[in-house]
Amino acid sequence: MELWITEAMNKLDRKKSQILFSEHAAKDKNLGMEDVDNSIQTVQIGKIDEEKSTEEKKRICLKNYFDRQRQTYFVVVEYYPDFIKIITVNKKKGKY
Repeated sequence: MELWITEAMNKLDRKKSQILFSEHAAKDKNLGMEDVDNSIQTVQIGKIDEEKSTEEKKRICLKNYFDRQRQTYFVVVEYYPDFIKIITVNKKKGKY
């Protein structure tokens, strides 16, 4: 794992810290309650996708596959001192 990702993720425990949504994720993405729950779960337990994470903006991409919906959620987050902010959420059918 890249050093900048490790440093950012060591600041907060993603399973216990507060998770907030940006305006883009909350309004523009038209997320249902199930999508919101799956997005939060992806932040808490998802795998890091280093290829889609960007060091310039310090944004980390996490992904998680949900069997029941047969969808993979890609969630882009930024780490702040007190919380984790979900920037955007993308869903794709199938396992990636």
